[in-house]
Amino acid sequence: MSYIVSKHPCRIGSDSEDENPKNSRSTPVIKLLPNSEFTHSRIPFQPKSLNWDVSSDESTTNEKPSSDTKLDTPSRISKPSTKPMKPKKPKKPISPSITAVSPSTPPPVVNSSAYDPIKSMVENPTKFINTPIPKDHSPFVQCSLQRDKDGVQGSLYPRFYLQHERPSDGKKTFLLAAQKQSIVTSHPEFVITTNVTTLSEKAGSDGYVGKLRGVNLSGTEYILYDNGLSPNKISKTAQLNNRESLRRELVGIIYDTNLLGFKGPRKFTAVIPQMEHNIRPSKSEPGILDQWRDRRFSYLMPLRNKVPTYNEETKSYVIQFEGKRVAQASIKNFQIIMENDKHEEEVVMQFGRVNEDLFTCDYRYPLSAIQAFGIALSSFDSRIARE
Repeated sequence: MSYIVSKHPCRIGSDSEDENPKNSRSTPVIKLLPNSEFTHSRIPFQPKSLNWDVSSDESTTNEKPSSDTKLDTPSRISKPSTKPMKPKKPKKPISPSITAVSPSTPPPVVNSSAYDPIKSMVENPTKFINTPIPKDHSPFVQCSLQRDKDGVQGSLYPRFYLQHERPSDGKKTFLLAAQKQSIVTSHPEFVITTNVTTLSEKAGSDGYVGKLRGVNLSGTEYILYDNGLSPNKISKTAQLNNRESLRRELVGIIYDTNLLGFKGPRKFTAVIPQMEHNIRPSKSEPGILDQWRDRRFSYLMPLRNKVPTYNEETKSYVIQFEGKRVAQASIKNFQIIMENDKHEEEVVMQFGRVNEDLFTCDYRYPLSAIQAFGIALSSFDSRIARE
């Protein structure tokens, strides 16, 4: 299902109040261009709130200087003119419309796999959300992520719903839900479940499948866990005798420190276990982030977000999405890439804004639905240290 930008410009507010912390500089904004591009440009400081413009499909042309214009180069010093100077007319702004960096309609993806994601999710939904997409299945699994900020606590602790979208007709099938929890510690936590009725309950409730948790005070590191037991809650003997009961670490997410956005767009790395390998650390063993810091990459698969290209003409950052499914500007928009067998960059996930609370969340090998959902959730936890 494609989302197309309206032909007329419109204005939208920021994604959340967290994106514009008080007494801070303005945050870089990723702005979408026609042909599914978005740009990331710095906006002059404005009090209280910021607005983003969605570019029009109709390109505008900059005024060209007249060929008759001559430089004023007097041969002698003249007396100052007594006539009052006329105020200069403001210059016409540079059009955000630029040439696409790649074809707006990519060639059709050839899929040699017999894998059917719709059939898999119907037969065993729990297995589907935890199983990575097969390597030979080339098309994206198309999903949408809906943010719900309704209710008394909705603005502080919103709910998120991940739904699969059938490409043929856009029919949606519910997969996962999550809610940011109200906790005493400063570490953010999103509980993930397949049962919407128990969404407000803590980990361990009916339908609970995992949680995304921030692990440092600056809000730059996160770990996605499954529904296993925490090593802090069982004895060392139980950990040795029943290791399968320990929780798995599914993703480690590391955002580059970018205080108040001085370094431009967000940059982050997502680390997942190698295929057929589980990371279930005991209390004394290194977890997925510890292995990453120690450069122990034997059982890790690093992914990273694609850095937007800076365009000198528009003075902004641009990037090309696939499938025309992203329609609006947002600092949350991103693509995740990996190096394939041919040592080429391959997009394995793309996340982009459709309207104020609706986002696309498309993924493929080597990610599973819960891994893609966890990475997307981390982008909603805005922090000054990485903005």
